[in-house]
Amino acid sequence: MSGLDWQRRAVVETTGLGTAGFLGTAGVYAGGAVGTAAISALNVALLATPVGWCVVIGSGLALGYLAAKGGDIAGQWLAGLFYDASASIKWNRLF
Repeated sequence: MSGLDWQRRAVVETTGLGTAGFLGTAGVYAGGAVGTAAISALNVALLATPVGWCVVIGSGLALGYLAAKGGDIAGQWLAGLFYDASASIKWNRLF
């Protein structure tokens, strides 16, 4: 990455990873709750079948993935915005 702004890239990628991990974990829990609510709304007996388990696990994974992907995008955008704003400030003149 010679000649590129590697510090900015490192900040943006690290923030995106952290945000994706945090929101992805929350999304898996939310997806599990949605899946469980869907099962209880349909029938409790459906939970005893493999299809019921696929609904619960599938919804948890799907919502976790979507939350992580959204968190990564939002975290990288926000980190880039803050980095660019702080890079334009003349910090040595403030102190």
